[in-house]
Amino acid sequence: METPNKITFFLLIALFTYSCSPMKYVGEKEFLLDRVRVKSDSRELQRADLKKTIRQKPNTRILASARFHLWMYNLSGSDSTKRLNRWLRSIGEPPVIYSPFLAGRSVRQMELMLLNKGYYQATVSDSVRVKRRRASVEYRVHAGARTSIAELSFRNRERNDANRVAERTGLLDVYYRDTTATVLHPGQPLDMDLLDGERERVTQTLREKGYFNFSKNFVQFLADSAGGEHAVNLAVRLADNTSDTSLFRRYFVRDIRIDMDYDQLAMMSGADTVTNRLDYRGYTITYRDKLKINPKVIVETIQINRNELYNIRQVLETYSRLQALNLFRLVSIEFKEVDGGEHLVRPLDCTIRLTPLKRQSYNVAVEGTNTSGNLGIGGNFTYNHRNLFRGGEDFSIGIWGAIKKEQLRETEGIFNTREIGSEIKFVTPQFWMPLFRMKNFRRDYAPRTTISFSYGFEDTPYYRRSIVNARFGYLWRKADKKWRYGLNIADLNYVLMDNVESSFIDSLKNEYIKSAYTDHMILSAVFSATYTDQLLSSREKSSYNYLRVNVESAGNLLRALNSIDGHPGRNSPVDVYYKFLGVRYAQFIKMDAEYRYHWHVNDLNSLVWRFMIGCGYPYGNMKVLPVEEAYYCGGANDLRAWQARTLGPGTFVTPDASRRWYPNSVGDFKLAANVEQRFALFWLLEGAFFIDAGNVWNVYSKEDRAGSRLSSSFLRQIAIGTGAGLRLNANYFLLRFDLGIKLKDPTRPVGDRFVLLNRNGGFRRSVFNIAIGYPF
Repeated sequence: METPNKITFFLLIALFTYSCSPMKYVGEKEFLLDRVRVKSDSRELQRADLKKTIRQKPNTRILASARFHLWMYNLSGSDSTKRLNRWLRSIGEPPVIYSPFLAGRSVRQMELMLLNKGYYQATVSDSVRVKRRRASVEYRVHAGARTSIAELSFRNRERNDANRVAERTGLLDVYYRDTTATVLHPGQPLDMDLLDGERERVTQTLREKGYFNFSKNFVQFLADSAGGEHAVNLAVRLADNTSDTSLFRRYFVRDIRIDMDYDQLAMMSGADTVTNRLDYRGYTITYRDKLKINPKVIVETIQINRNELYNIRQVLETYSRLQALNLFRLVSIEFKEVDGGEHLVRPLDCTIRLTPLKRQSYNVAVEGTNTSGNLGIGGNFTYNHRNLFRGGEDFSIGIWGAIKKEQLRETEGIFNTREIGSEIKFVTPQFWMPLFRMKNFRRDYAPRTTISFSYGFEDTPYYRRSIVNARFGYLWRKADKKWRYGLNIADLNYVLMDNVESSFIDSLKNEYIKSAYTDHMILSAVFSATYTDQLLSSREKSSYNYLRVNVESAGNLLRALNSIDGHPGRNSPVDVYYKFLGVRYAQFIKMDAEYRYHWHVNDLNSLVWRFMIGCGYPYGNMKVLPVEEAYYCGGANDLRAWQARTLGPGTFVTPDASRRWYPNSVGDFKLAANVEQRFALFWLLEGAFFIDAGNVWNVYSKEDRAGSRLSSSFLRQIAIGTGAGLRLNANYFLLRFDLGIKLKDPTRPVGDRFVLLNRNGGFRRSVFNIAIGYPF
């Protein structure tokens, strides 16, 4: 009786295997393109650059091996009228069938790319190997000698009408003076990318000096093979064969008109567009009904100046700054040539069109929360006014609340922690720096002043905490937008601890850690710098870097005030301390940095690295970092194989009696690194595999917890975890599920720290994380 069942079982297995076979939709006389390799005899050539020219590539692989999307496509049946089959094919990827024609085109494209790189003797050949109806294509590149630049010159040899106009307008003088900044030098390869970079540089320089109509197409290169074997004499010159002499003429900005209420739809429909007019500091401002924005804000934001030479850099900076005001939905800048007769410098009229955003808005949101691994649900209401006093000020007020479930204590009820709070924030494009005018700084860095006040209340099973925050600071950025800076010259946190459970305090054992759970004040100054070369405006995804550096100093001003008034300090079981406004204040210095690299492998795969290091040194009035400032490991955005605040410091093992309370595994020094492979699956789903490593330690000399001090053996105390994740990415919202698995646990005895295959690690001690957004 079992034989038919076994036959049926094996038939089902065979049917499933066939349906998942990569050859399911490959014809009898066709070959699945399985692999493409590129071999080159030149170390200077990057294989990644050569592969970009290949016109036919194999099906996309996940983790360099699994053809998941082809597998999904092959799950579909041949009946295209069925909805399931259509859906499987839409999210999958059809098999790539080897094409000799496309292979030939790839050879020609690769040869063209090598010519552009200066390899004029290069040859490319292709070969195909077929096995089991799978084709592997190999492209062999023989680069040969690379042509280089022997001599470089910049003089135009011929004289004609265009040259005479260029001389009279000063263009040739500007061009010749700037040749010292050239990116070309003798000995460099004759690379078209280098030549194009020189075109861009010359064009940018001339358009910054008033040459409005000049284009990079008028920068030409002449190569003479008399430079020797595999070398040329290169002449860089400006085109002189054009009849349009306006290309070589200079222009200045005559008038600037600002349309504050531009409505493109109304203009196209012919609706009534009657406007009012205002002359302000030489600018003509038009508006409808009522002037809603103080013209001073707009005029000070505009970098284009009347009666000065046209400068493309000022135009681009004006675009950027007007958009950064967050007041306008559309910003348009146009120039119109005005008849200037035969004058060498001709006039331009500039029109700046601004389409305003709605000034007031509000937002109501309900969301799942994940704070340090504690899940919950929260909501917030935010009101925003983008132009409160008609000066471009951004005013917002928000109210939020949340209920959460603390993980490490057995309490009744689904949620045992409640939070509520409110924040008022005011950001102005004015730079409120008394006594210092700093006109050039305002012009070059577009600074803003920020003021905020907030109050938060947290009710946990262990304590109640109220935090009052007041902050005053500045934000500014460089013109290229890659570097952004922040300086909070006053950042005050007033922390009041109420109803702290005595058993919780007794479980801490360490007097210095206990002091972090008392009323305290933090008055600090914080400087931050952030760099990123990510191109958010580009439709094409690319790799990018990210760097963040923070420096914070707290308590020194208050300590100086205590020294002046001569008031005696108070005694505690471990030290002497001072109070300000009746509360003990913290004194420390803290620095940390984080670097990330996002490698865009292809449209479906990316690899992300992160490295983080931070150190805080408490001293003076409080010998431990406040809880809000201490470093910790674990959680959904850190080492995902550990819950938040449960790892470290160092090899310290939290006593069993303390584990049932709020986790306190925090430290003064942190080291962490992460690597995550991300890949698209289908629909909105993405997958990931990751490895996390790191730990925290303490640096203070009176730290008495065994194994918690930073020492020369810290590398052997690094914790390592791995895992996999699934993400639901709706572009504006990403829900993340990560399963973290312990590989190495430094709290275990030496020799027993690799725990993947025993009861102290692996799936038995795995941690499931739910979070919103990518971890980094």
